[in-house]
Amino acid sequence: MKNSDNNFSLARAMDLYRESEYSVAVSDFLTPGEKITVYKDLTARIGNGISGCFFWGGCRGTERCAAVFLPEWYLPDGAPIHSMPSDDARTDFFAEYLAMHPEISEKIPLRGIKISGSGFRTLSHRDFMGGILSLGVSRSVVGDIAVISESEAFVIVHERIAAYIDSELTKIGRDGVKTEIVPLDPMYMIPRRYSEEVITVSSPRLDGIVKAITGKSRETAADMVRSGLVELSYEQTDNVSAVVRAGDILSIRGFGKYVVGDTTGETKSGRLKIKMKKYV
Repeated sequence: MKNSDNNFSLARAMDLYRESEYSVAVSDFLTPGEKITVYKDLTARIGNGISGCFFWGGCRGTERCAAVFLPEWYLPDGAPIHSMPSDDARTDFFAEYLAMHPEISEKIPLRGIKISGSGFRTLSHRDFMGGILSLGVSRSVVGDIAVISESEAFVIVHERIAAYIDSELTKIGRDGVKTEIVPLDPMYMIPRRYSEEVITVSSPRLDGIVKAITGKSRETAADMVRSGLVELSYEQTDNVSAVVRAGDILSIRGFGKYVVGDTTGETKSGRLKIKMKKYV
């Protein structure tokens, strides 16, 4: 298992698992898709040994997470089993555990940085990301970026790069910015911003959902799925007839990422009305 973003491999995951015999071992940040792959590959390799691992992005609600391996003497009782892709129950459990045990939380090398613009320009997630990466920083040491206002963001980064970003990030585009390293609260829920829309489809098939979102023809939408331009709950699929369900995360290259909501009813012609929330 290998990816082009950070070259995190099963071999590296196994190294961290072995290191955790003696101390807390932590990977760089993984995408949600990489997290799923790591979980599957490690489970196949070490079985119940995966119980010593949890995925942590610095607080609750994060998508980009590090794989954290705890030594046996730090393992809490009663942790929920992994449940991919979100793993919410296990994440919430470990958030409370880390909040109660700051001495363990301190061994996880993640830090928060608050970025504040001038207030005269509107800065988007893309702007904040571009500003950070323009410093030559690898994406693998940058976790979630939460835009908390039109000119402010909260970003979680690996400890080894935090001081560099804090000192070197002075502009985003044409806007001057200030940065501050801030404590991470494990119980903090990272904010998400969405725009909502309702689509109508004849059935909850993946190609039909993609067609409704993109405005493309059914044939073009199907080709997009087969060409690997679509991820369903962070995994690529070429199955155009896959059933899309409430709670799924749908990513379409060039069109954004969506949370699939509930079916709210039908049109007069019998088409399904489905709520969608697009990440902004």
